[in-house]
Amino acid sequence: MQQFTILDDGRLSDSSVLSSIEDLREDVPDLDEIAVESHMMLFKTYAAYFTAVSSRYEELGLSHARFNMLRWLHHAKDHRLTMTELGAHLEASVPNVIRMVQALENDGWVVRVPSEADRRVMFVELTGEGNARFRALLPQAISIWKEVQSGLSSEEQAMLSHILAKLRV
Repeated sequence: MQQFTILDDGRLSDSSVLSSIEDLREDVPDLDEIAVESHMMLFKTYAAYFTAVSSRYEELGLSHARFNMLRWLHHAKDHRLTMTELGAHLEASVPNVIRMVQALENDGWVVRVPSEADRRVMFVELTGEGNARFRALLPQAISIWKEVQSGLSSEEQAMLSHILAKLRV
């Protein structure tokens, strides 16, 4: 069960994270508590966010990974990417990409198209039907994102986006 605490400085934190920090102090006397707290909070938040979004994508008939594959294809030039490009975008191995492509192909979302320039290269392309189906899902997906973030104001969402981008840099 999650239990949150309001700290003396007004920040909200997770009681289990604070307890972990206390335990770590024994092993690391000069512990940077804020760095540890933000690390743990980021991972706990990612897990909760991923779980919430994934369960809602399943209501749309897609896994989180398949939704993201379709999103990348939808936004790609000519709605097509190579298997390698998809793997890079999804941070997935080519064998995993191949399995997802096969499933989406069986459901009529995508087709595989050999490269005319290099026979070793295989493109994955959204079908016309797949693109239309994805476009129809987009408003629902955006509604999911909005709902999952509904506890944050627009200003907090903008700040979160800024902080996450800064962390990635």
